[in-house]
Amino acid sequence: MTLKTRNRMMQVFFYISLFCIASAAIFFIIALVNKAITPPPNLRLPAFMAKISFLKYSFTATMLSISFLVIFVPLTVFFALKLFENTQSTEVVFFLAFLTGCLCEGVRFLTPLFGLWSTFSELLFFCGRIIFIGRLLCPLSFLFAAIANSPDFRQDVERNLTILFAITVVFAVIVPINTARINSAGTVTWGFPRLFFVFRLVFALLGALSFWITAREQKTGEYKKLAVFMLVILSGYGLLVTSDNFVLMSLGLPLLLGGTCRYLRTLHSIYMWR
Repeated sequence: MTLKTRNRMMQVFFYISLFCIASAAIFFIIALVNKAITPPPNLRLPAFMAKISFLKYSFTATMLSISFLVIFVPLTVFFALKLFENTQSTEVVFFLAFLTGCLCEGVRFLTPLFGLWSTFSELLFFCGRIIFIGRLLCPLSFLFAAIANSPDFRQDVERNLTILFAITVVFAVIVPINTARINSAGTVTWGFPRLFFVFRLVFALLGALSFWITAREQKTGEYKKLAVFMLVILSGYGLLVTSDNFVLMSLGLPLLLGGTCRYLRTLHSIYMWR
């Protein structure tokens, strides 16, 4: 992928993210005017949060967490575009896939509007599958970024990106969606949640391990930093997607923002000196 093509892709993605945010905002305003906003049931996941007094449920915190995630996307794309405007980087392309996963969380914004969570509509099924794609895409994108850094895969960015999205879509199509069970964070649940969590955790750890191996092979400590910052980013992301209270939101947001800034700057420094 040429530098010009990558920059054009980032610009297009920037405008798409703005369009998605604007659309969600319009739907929310319409629902607000019509007094058609109904918080989802107070189903706390993980369940132990309901027993911790300072993790008190807040519908406002849930909506703010979703808002922060989707607004984070265009801001980060803009920052990355300026930072890597004249710098070729394979990893930054796959970071766009991570941002796509964050943008997928925006469909949770629709769950409380017009009582969508209480229906069994095709739209609710669609929202559940979009969320599943995003949750799988985020850890996988870092794993692909770490693997695609090798010389054997560096020339096949488009193919690897296609494989990445194909994997997430296929799994989203076959996973059973349970629209009768909506958690307090406005997320449509799916089958085998513990197994899915383990897979996501394994993908994240494999991504960090791959960066660490690259650091040893290329004898540079910068890739070790990428492994750490990647885990910080995913920790912040994980807290925000499960956030239904102000404590998790307050912890997740700085981790996501700080980890992203350090990850991109470290990545830029690697390629700047090549």
